[in-house]
Amino acid sequence: MLARTSPRPASLTRRLLVPFLIVFGATLALVGGYAIFLSTTLALPKSDEHPPLLIYGAPFFLTPGLHPVDSGLLDHLRRLEYKSVAAAPRAAGEYFATKDLIEIFLHAQEENQLPARSVRLILVNGIITEVLSASDGQPLPLVSLEPVLISGMRSGSRQVREWIPLDRVPPSLIKTLLIIEDHRFFSHFGVDPIAIGRALWINTTRGGVVQGGSTLTQQLAKNLYYSPKRTIGRKLREVMAAIALEFKYRKEEILESYLNEIYLGQAGPVSIYGVGEASHRYFSKNVDELSIDGMALIVGLIKGPNTYSPVKDIEYATKRRNVVLRRLREEGILTEEAVAHAMSRPVKVMLNQDVLTDAPYFVDHLLREIEQGIGMDIPDGARIYSTLDPRVQRIVAQVLQEGLTKLEKRYPALAGVEPPLQGAAVVLDVKTGHVLAMVGGRNYRLSQFNRAVQAHRSAGSLFKPFVYLAGFEAARDQGTAGLTPATLLVDEPVTLESGTGSWTPQNYDRQYRGQVTVRTAIEQSLNVPAVRTAHRTGITALMNLLHAFGITTPLADNLSLALGSSSVSLLQITSAYAGLANGGIVIHPIALSNMVREGRETIWSPPLDRHQAATPQGAFLITSLLKGVMDRGTGAKARALGVRGPVAGKTGTTDGYRDAWFIGYSRDIAIGVWVGFDDERPIKLTGAQAALPIWSELAVQIMPRDPPDFDMPVGVVRHRVDPKSGQLATSQCPEKTLEFFIAGTEPTAYCEVHGGGLWERLKQTFGLPQ
Repeated sequence: MLARTSPRPASLTRRLLVPFLIVFGATLALVGGYAIFLSTTLALPKSDEHPPLLIYGAPFFLTPGLHPVDSGLLDHLRRLEYKSVAAAPRAAGEYFATKDLIEIFLHAQEENQLPARSVRLILVNGIITEVLSASDGQPLPLVSLEPVLISGMRSGSRQVREWIPLDRVPPSLIKTLLIIEDHRFFSHFGVDPIAIGRALWINTTRGGVVQGGSTLTQQLAKNLYYSPKRTIGRKLREVMAAIALEFKYRKEEILESYLNEIYLGQAGPVSIYGVGEASHRYFSKNVDELSIDGMALIVGLIKGPNTYSPVKDIEYATKRRNVVLRRLREEGILTEEAVAHAMSRPVKVMLNQDVLTDAPYFVDHLLREIEQGIGMDIPDGARIYSTLDPRVQRIVAQVLQEGLTKLEKRYPALAGVEPPLQGAAVVLDVKTGHVLAMVGGRNYRLSQFNRAVQAHRSAGSLFKPFVYLAGFEAARDQGTAGLTPATLLVDEPVTLESGTGSWTPQNYDRQYRGQVTVRTAIEQSLNVPAVRTAHRTGITALMNLLHAFGITTPLADNLSLALGSSSVSLLQITSAYAGLANGGIVIHPIALSNMVREGRETIWSPPLDRHQAATPQGAFLITSLLKGVMDRGTGAKARALGVRGPVAGKTGTTDGYRDAWFIGYSRDIAIGVWVGFDDERPIKLTGAQAALPIWSELAVQIMPRDPPDFDMPVGVVRHRVDPKSGQLATSQCPEKTLEFFIAGTEPTAYCEVHGGGLWERLKQTFGLPQ
């Protein structure tokens, strides 16, 4: 019997080799197929692809009557980077100003198909009186500066990018980038095995990830095509994509894309991508104007854009910049002296004005308005022309922030708490409903919740003007028995049946004043007379009126509504007051003027929602009463704070002192301010204490120095009355008040408290002036 022999080595090798070759071949085929797939599908972005959605502020019109400083004209020119010159401007983007004229060489305005042209503004006593063509001296109608770019959006993130061609990037910046991030960029095939090996060795010996081995091409592939989540699968796909890009594109094309697509941090709510945008946002410079220390800082950001951000931490940013500078010295790019000089220079961030005045809460509201209006995503490359006034927005943001800080210093109980004291402010154009400015909180980075729109808080005394307006409107059919500003109301304890049972309203100071006129009741924001009036007129009439003035939040169907027990948003209630300023015409507030495609084709403009919510006469009477609030009532502090001219307004303080409001308006502008805590803790301050000082500073800075008075409509008459009796004043009345009435509702009896009236009757009989 023969002995069993073992298999020969060659036979075993063949058995193992065949499966290995099959697996290897299959893997190679899969990898090759994936590589071919990537090479055909992956594409580098180009300067003209996926253009960002650009958002512009409202145009600035050059019209007679403007004050160059008060209107913000000179500030607007600086924001648009117009240059002041010593003589008549010769190139677009220049202006020349004297005490008698301002000559501006306007940029071409593609959206309006207007060429670059020079206009001359004639000044008399500091006011623009004529707008003329500088070339022929002819008057020009409807001349405006180009709108300011306030923000942009790409891929769902608020970004604005300027594509910089490679030949415009300074060679020293490219050298710095390659030394720090990818020394062998021009020699590897997308992956650098040497860099990977070095990174593995350093990370292993130091027990953590302290160095990466990714090439510029890998970083670009990760940023463009894959999520930042760290997994083995993503890393392999990143490697394959880098190799495919190297196979498909020249090195210069990859480098140009990298320089324009790399993420370099945040400036406020704006995401910064690319070295050009980083230079513009952080230093207010073009990339070719950067010094070597500025280049080192930008390149240093790549390792940790937010960790080393000069906006967030100057010390960290300086340390990282110096690491880059020392590396340049080691590589022989800079001398010892040059490095020492660069390192001695402090990091100074000069945020561009459009970062400082960026309106994140407004932009969020604007985008929601558009998406709800068109019912779809906003297309790439669209240009959005908003209603925002950048100057007003900047003022509102600054004043609100400073006002809240002052409150915390004056009332220490409000400071150092979580969540912090908050505020919001809105400015509306009365005649158009345009939202000129909106700030929805103290810090958008920490909280994107828009308290101007999304927060619904109890209105408090802000509903009282509408209580009396409902009474004035009903008085038309009641003649002299109807409610007027001179009507006497009883300010005494009363118990009424409300929707939730018996209710005894009280004034804020728990005091009662007996008989008071409607004017006194609203000037002093008395609760009991307001509730009595609502009971007299009916809650249904008040609810209908509030709905007509644009209040869409649920309203309490009981008498507590008269004292603002129901909630409103700041935008809604400010818009309602703007309706009072506009003669009872309510215009739904809008943030968008027009949205167009790149070819100027209109995509969408919001329809005008405008309706008469109350008569001009009734609205004028309320405005007259609210002017009294500012002169003698709860808003009188505004006069001491510098507010001048004919303005009307109302304080609002809610039950438990949880909310402080002030809404006020001139003939053209309405401003609303709210102050409170997000969790509705009491701030223990009234609207006059917390919101009015902020409103007053806004009014001083935003409203014209001498705003025109409100126009008295036809159908309103004036008479002098005695405030004690509410009747026509006589020569024996110690106090006489000029009061307004809807024609037909004015009193006919003379004062019965002080007597007299014979002489007044005789003058009336013979048609003599009263």
